[in-house]
Amino acid sequence: MKFMTFKGKLTFVISVVLASTFLIVGISFNVIMNESILDNARDAIMDSRNIITSSNRNNHRLFVSTQNFVMSQNYEAIHTNMLHSPHMMMLHRYMAEVLKNNAIMPSLFIHELRINNELFYVNIIENPNQSSQWIVLYVSMSTVANLKNNLNLILFLIMTFMLVVGFVIIWYIASSMTHPLTQLSHFARSVGQGNRKKDHHDFHETELVQLQEAMNTMVMNLDEQEQANRLFFQNVSHELRTPLQVILAQLEAYQYDFVNKDQTLNVIYTQGERLKSLIDDLLVLTRLESHSVDVVIEQVDIRDMIEETTSSMNVLFQEKNIEVHYDFPSRAMIISMDEHSLQKVITNLLTNALRYAKSKVVWKVIEVGNTIEVSVSNDGPMIPSDLQAKIFDRFQKGEQGNIGIGLAIVQSVIEHYGGHVRVQSDEESTSFILTFKK
Repeated sequence: MKFMTFKGKLTFVISVVLASTFLIVGISFNVIMNESILDNARDAIMDSRNIITSSNRNNHRLFVSTQNFVMSQNYEAIHTNMLHSPHMMMLHRYMAEVLKNNAIMPSLFIHELRINNELFYVNIIENPNQSSQWIVLYVSMSTVANLKNNLNLILFLIMTFMLVVGFVIIWYIASSMTHPLTQLSHFARSVGQGNRKKDHHDFHETELVQLQEAMNTMVMNLDEQEQANRLFFQNVSHELRTPLQVILAQLEAYQYDFVNKDQTLNVIYTQGERLKSLIDDLLVLTRLESHSVDVVIEQVDIRDMIEETTSSMNVLFQEKNIEVHYDFPSRAMIISMDEHSLQKVITNLLTNALRYAKSKVVWKVIEVGNTIEVSVSNDGPMIPSDLQAKIFDRFQKGEQGNIGIGLAIVQSVIEHYGGHVRVQSDEESTSFILTFKK
């Protein structure tokens, strides 16, 4: 059954159950009928036996259904009743021969004999009037046995008919169950082949409707992801091509002595650094999204890491006359995180703040329940509400036309460690708020 369809398995299992049930019913019917036949025969013979052996026999008569004949101890039928027909006498002689061949003696045991396709139950008792003779009591149950056989045939035909009808009904029900699954299977296969259209089959079962909705949602997400990936690679190509074109243009200009050596080397170095930074960011983002980052989790005081990273960028802030303020609690704010990843997050946030701040950048750390909340604010221009919803997308262009993946890396790192990041912006300031688990 390993490679059978679900419909085939379901039909096979239920058909086996039905067939087994009918078989048990048939066997039970035969057992009950056989026991009933034997009980009736036993009762008739035993009652006749009691009447014959009773001391007051004249007040009783034998059961009409019970027959008897006298037999010698040598198993020879003795016919004293002239009313016995030749057929009856022949039956008695043949029965006496069968009793002799089976060495059946007088006892309380009732024997089953089949003579000429007729069923008899036989018992032998000693003749109370003649000690040298036996009386053979027998009852024919052929009529009842034939009735049982006819009932068996009728029962078999009924059960066969019910089994066939049941098989058809089961096949229909199984088909109605599996056909929607087959349709969804074809739909999933078409999605795998690039089809991004929703499934519009009309299902009535709640579970199938829920599965269809989940698959349609998956298709929408795949379509959005593919569009985002196409846009991402377009932006990557553009961002990589720009510094390469500048480098090639400078080299060509230097080749024809249009620019001096120092100027050319300076531009090439600057664009090379830009290219290297972009490639590094792409590698970091790729490893984060594929969950293949090798990290060492450490207990880090977020206050120390912010001050240390900010101090390394003091020259850049001084060049733009931007002041950095810290609003930290006096006690340590410990989080569990890879130090290098945390430093990358802080650096990217500082780079973004440096780009837009007018006069100050403020770091703030607070404890909120079981989390630590870190925010970095700048007094730069407000971020439009439509841009806030997608500011963490890769290569999202800001108001000043800057394109990058710094904030996308911030979000990927924070979510990689089970936290989350959000942005708040108004006319007075813009804040990026990070939430870490303790």
